[in-house]
Amino acid sequence: MHSSIYPVLAAQTRLPFYLSGAGVSDPEYHVTRPEGLVSSQILFTRRGTGILRIDGRILPQTPGSLFFLTPGVPHEYYPESGEWETAWVVFRGAHIRETIAEMGFGAWHEKSGVDLSGCERIFSRIMSAAADPLSGGERCSMLVYEYLLEVRALLLCGNSREGGLTAPAVRFMDENFSRDITLEELAELCSVSVQHFCRVFRQQFSMRPMEYLALRRVSEAKRLLSSTDRSVTEIAAMTGYSTPTYFGTVFRRYEGVSPSVWRKLSPGS
Repeated sequence: MHSSIYPVLAAQTRLPFYLSGAGVSDPEYHVTRPEGLVSSQILFTRRGTGILRIDGRILPQTPGSLFFLTPGVPHEYYPESGEWETAWVVFRGAHIRETIAEMGFGAWHEKSGVDLSGCERIFSRIMSAAADPLSGGERCSMLVYEYLLEVRALLLCGNSREGGLTAPAVRFMDENFSRDITLEELAELCSVSVQHFCRVFRQQFSMRPMEYLALRRVSEAKRLLSSTDRSVTEIAAMTGYSTPTYFGTVFRRYEGVSPSVWRKLSPGS
């Protein structure tokens, strides 16, 4: 079974990240790209086995394998047994090379034996958002960034004790951002002290835990502002803010305008 979505690229090309394609290949094709892709690519194995050839290396791909490629990197991959199912995402963005480099990525990365449950969860949300031609572009932009953070944690530090330590807290924030969340609660989920949790989180994501939570809430608020008729007060409560005043203060910090003004200026308005 093959399932793919290639969004029409319009206003979202102005965003820092935008989805250029996503899909499931079952079985995966034999792909040869001597000049690489024009997009960045993330691909993980769901079932079966395959081979990735890159930089003179032969890297077996099995369930739990994941690779990331920047644009222009020559590569080849193909099924090893004929039964290789993959899930892939390709994305672009203005200044994306600089952004990816600042996040610690090199030209390409590959790792096997990682926990792909987070990737599966975000990938499913990307596919759902990509199917919406009206308001999916901005939602996909946020999800691509979230996906890249998940992949970064797995590829750059996912096998170390420190790298995987914050995963329960990130998952909890993603799934419970609408409720009140404390640092003590997040640290307890990771079975470490608050000080240690904050230190590792900042090393891994280059931001504080509460900043990640605020970004997650603002991203959801933008989705609701652009795709629903709910009031600002309702959206504040739905995204974890006790008062619309405080919600507006946080929103302006990241977006530069109030939620009401942003709604009027958004592409879907």
